[in-house]
Parts: sequence; structure tokens; C-alpha cells
Amino acid sequence: MTATTESSSPAASGTEPDVLRAHLLQADPGVLVAVLAQMTGDATVIDRYADRISYVPDPPERAGRTDPQTAQALAEEIIAAVNAERPADAPAPDDREFFARLLPVALGGEVDDEQVDLLLEQGGFRPSTPTLPRSVPIPTTTSVAIVGAGLAGIAVALAAAEEGVNFTVYDRNEEVGGTWLTTTYPGIGVDTPSAYYSLSREVNPEWSNYYPQGGEYQKYLVALADKHGLRDQIRFGTEVEALHWDEQQHHWEIHTRRTDGTESVDHARVVVTAAGYLNRPRFPDLKGRDTFGGVSIHSARWDPDLDLTGKKVAVIGAGCTAVQIVDACVDEVEHLTVFQRQPHWVAPRKRLSDEVPEHRRHLGRVLPYYAMWHRVKSYWGTADNNYPIILQDPEWSKTHLSINPTNDVLLKICLDYIDQTFGAGTELARKVTPDFAPYGKRIIRDPGGYYAALNRDHVDVEASEPAQVNAAGIVTADGRQIDLDVIIYATGYHLDFLSTVDIRGRDGKTLAGEWGDSPRAYRGGTVPGFPNLFITSAPNYSPGHGAGANFSMEVLAHYIIECLQLMALRGAATIEVTERAFSDYVAAVDAAMQNTVWCHTPNAHTYYRSESGRVVVATPFRLVDLWQEHRAPVESDFVLR
Repeated sequence: MTATTESSSPAASGTEPDVLRAHLLQADPGVLVAVLAQMTGDATVIDRYADRISYVPDPPERAGRTDPQTAQALAEEIIAAVNAERPADAPAPDDREFFARLLPVALGGEVDDEQVDLLLEQGGFRPSTPTLPRSVPIPTTTSVAIVGAGLAGIAVALAAAEEGVNFTVYDRNEEVGGTWLTTTYPGIGVDTPSAYYSLSREVNPEWSNYYPQGGEYQKYLVALADKHGLRDQIRFGTEVEALHWDEQQHHWEIHTRRTDGTESVDHARVVVTAAGYLNRPRFPDLKGRDTFGGVSIHSARWDPDLDLTGKKVAVIGAGCTAVQIVDACVDEVEHLTVFQRQPHWVAPRKRLSDEVPEHRRHLGRVLPYYAMWHRVKSYWGTADNNYPIILQDPEWSKTHLSINPTNDVLLKICLDYIDQTFGAGTELARKVTPDFAPYGKRIIRDPGGYYAALNRDHVDVEASEPAQVNAAGIVTADGRQIDLDVIIYATGYHLDFLSTVDIRGRDGKTLAGEWGDSPRAYRGGTVPGFPNLFITSAPNYSPGHGAGANFSMEVLAHYIIECLQLMALRGAATIEVTERAFSDYVAAVDAAMQNTVWCHTPNAHTYYRSESGRVVVATPFRLVDLWQEHRAPVESDFVLR
């Protein structure tokens, strides 16, 4: 699974030179130059090839192009390098200065110096580097309970294992994977590129799709748990129902219930919650919903035995989940009605196919550094380069639906896609066109057939909520009866933020009471009054402008370990953020948020905002800033006892 960083010959990988050559001739020459330079330690490779490479937009990357002669010469040099010994005095692959020289040729543009260390880590070239001194080991008494065995829980578990920290993972399911285990609706996938949507320590060269599909991603997580021997530290089938702080003992009581009903109480010095905030399916408040005589199902609780073939089906919703379900099932159903409660901006797929070509998968398996560089490119194309798109330009937004010129480029791409698919000015084009700026709601990527599906003869789009449900089907807002066999609710989740767990801190203070309708947290997902509690799916930590949730998970996993190390250095049993630091940080989040699209598109119905209107999910900061401020805890912001 992991892309190796050590040179290996084609013969050792079962690849003949002719086969390797054929694949190299199809590869991105910018990436190959970076690979060759790292394999040989020869910086002159850049000088020989950089001027011969051009770049064309190939979202989410800038793909390199060159002439056949250059491609051939580059391939031959790589074949020779694979079979040669790397010079002993060559710069290490993670040498910062050397790596920085490679970035422009690999990525197709200049990179600010402040991004270099982040890219080294996110590419998997350099592991997450300890920041605080390790002169005092973290005590064996610092037991850590991790709640959840999805990607976040696995990331924290691996970081803890690396430092020799005792940990136990609790998960209510019988296998790792979290949402990727439990959510199995047709077409489920991620709109973050697969080359990037993973852990940087485990770069997977074997993705079959440019965007990871649910089943394949679940297999990736299972492989992580197996490879690193995590199963012995995971208590499957064990749901954490309550977390109570014991001030006398300086530890957390962990109240659990097993699937057989057995209840127990465990203890841990530190608790890390690694459960997401979107877990409980949310149904719309529809009159008569329970009276339907056919099959009703929520996308989050999909029945794998449900056969939609020849059925009259309604999909309620128009978000990412609904888009994927419609795309996947349109050819099976007799008739499909899409109840679009509010239109989303939908970006077109830029490739004819999302299938990863064989040359890229093959080179990822056998060529050192190749998969890692594609990970860097995937991150770079969807990360802080995209940050300006969410920032409001007050003068521009006075006269435009978009919030700034960069945002307007995306708006025009989406509008062109609508016009090309449905025809400019048509009724269907009007129905699917939002009245807010792109990114006001999470942007949706068409998996390839969603808009086309809406244009099919056996598909209808209702641009409103259903009025009510009856035994035969749905009554529309204008009083029409639509008879149905199946109603699919792709209507999202309750925004929980741990509200389903009874969490009590010092003096019985409850987290639910502290947060109310507006969850807030300091760095590392810490809250005053709740010592030794870290929340990975914390308020305002989800990248809203790019990259993926895996980014914040890795950032916080590093930060949590650094906090445990600070405790060890100071001989402390507890760490707790101060009220001042907490309030100042939340104020900084809210101030930065005022400049973003989410505060200037109030008509966009988005789960990013709580019912009070505060944006509680997305971060308003650049990812590099988030990364930098979580390198180590600011000691003066904590009380250590």
C-alpha cells in the first residue's frame, strides 16, 4: 500500500525495461523530472528538462506536457537510474532545499517558501516531525482512549503508537472504517482526489479511480489497521455513551455499552474523540412520511438488497449524496423524480473517465517517489491555491452574484455547464441554477452523469420540497400526486458535534450545555473545563476551500501528541486550555469568517451553519496557517497541573 521511498529495480518489481519505458512515455514529465532528481540526487536534471515542459490545466492538477524526443530521453534516464546505485553524497529525498527546487517543475508553478515543509509532509517525503524535545518520555500512565475507528481514529492511533503511548480505540461497529463502513448507497464516493485522500504516511498507489469510491476506501482503512497491528487495541462493537471527568483521580470515566447490551466503565488519562459530526440521518419534517406503502430509505442506512430495477423512485435532496445516487441508478429505474429542495452549484467532470490509467497505477507501484509526487500535486491543486475563491471582495459583490473575480470564474464554468446540458434559458436550466455564490454551499462535482440524468425522458425535477407523503407516494407543492415504489431520503444528517454522548467535565459541566447551538473550540479541539479532552472533528476545523478532512485529522493527531509531550516535560497529569486563550481563538475564527463566502450567502442552506447562523464547520484560515499553528502547543495558553 505504501509508496516506497527507496530505489528498487524494475526486475525486482517484476517489470521489464520495455514495459517500464512504455508506461514512462505516458506519464507527466514534470513529475518524472522530480522523480529522476530524487533517484539520482542530481539537481542538473531540472536545468536540462524544465524548459522543455509546458503545463495545461487538468483539474485538480496542472499536467505537464513535452515533445516525444524529450519524453524518450527522460524515460531512458529513469530506467538507467532505477538500475544504478544512488550516490552516497546525494541529497536526501527530503532535503528541504533540494525539494524546494523540484516543486516548480513538478507542480507547474512557483511555490512560496512557507509551503515547503507542509508539502514535504503531505507528500509523505517526511514524517510528521516532533516539535518539542523528547528528553522526557510520555509516561506509560498516560493512557489514551480514542473514540472511533474511522480515518481520524486510525490517524491518532498510529501517531500514539509511534510515540509508544498506551491507547485503546472504541468503536460501535465490528470493523474499522467509520462512515465508509456504514454508508453504502449506490455511487458513494469522495470529491477529494484519491491520490490525496489518505494518510501521508500511507500513500496508496493503487487507486482505481481518480476519486475514491466507498468500497475501495473502506479496503484502504482495513489494510491500514491490519498492516500496523491496530486490531489488538480496538474494542469493536463497543459504543461510548458517556465520558465523565474524575477530578480526584485526574482521569476520564468511559461508559460503554457492547452490542450484546453489556455495560462497563473504563478509565483513561486522556480522551480523543474521533467520531465525525455527521452520523445521525436527518429526515425532513414531512406530513404522512410514515404512511408510505412502498419502501422508504435514508441514504445513510442503505439496504444492499434493495433492487431499484423497474421501480418508480423519488430522490429527495440535491446535495452530493443525491447527485451520486441519481448518477448511479438512473439507468435502472422505470421513472425517477428528483425533489430538489435547493439547487447546488455543480462543476463538470473534466476527464472523459475517472478511471486511473494503468500507466499511473503501474508507475506508482514500481517507481520510487512517483505516487508521492502525485499526492503533492493533488494536494496543491485543491488546497491553498483555492483559498481566494472563498474570500469576499466587498466592491465586487455589490454588483455580482459571485463574491470576487476568482469565484466568478467558477460561477461561469458552472453556468456554462448548465447551458450546455439543458439549453440556455430553459425551464430545467432555471430550476438547477442557484441564487447564491459558489461555495456558499459545498461545491458538487458531477460524477459524470448527474446533469445528463436530469435531462432524460424518464426523469423529472421538482424544484421544491414535497408537500406531503401518502400511502401511494408524494404530493407535490402544487398538489399533484406522484405514485412511487421507493422514496430515497438523501437529506443529510443532524449536526451533532458529540451531542449524542454525555460528556461531563469538571464540576459536572456538560459539553452540550457549554456549546448549546454554537460549538466552539481552541486548537486541538480543546474546551475550558474539559481537561485532557481532544476533539478531532472539532468546530471550525474542516477545510472548506480545498484539500480534505484527512488534512485536519493528521494536523490534529500531530498536535495531540505534542500536547502529551508537553505534559511529560512539565510532569503534569492534566492539560486544559485557559478561558482567555479559548475566547481569543474563537474570536479570531469569527473575525476571519466574516470575510468568507459563508457569511455572505445567507440564502444558501448549508450544514456549515448551526441553527443560530454561526458557521461552525468550516475553517476560515489557510491550510498552511492551520498547519503551522498546530506544530506545538503554546504553553501559556494552558493550565498544566
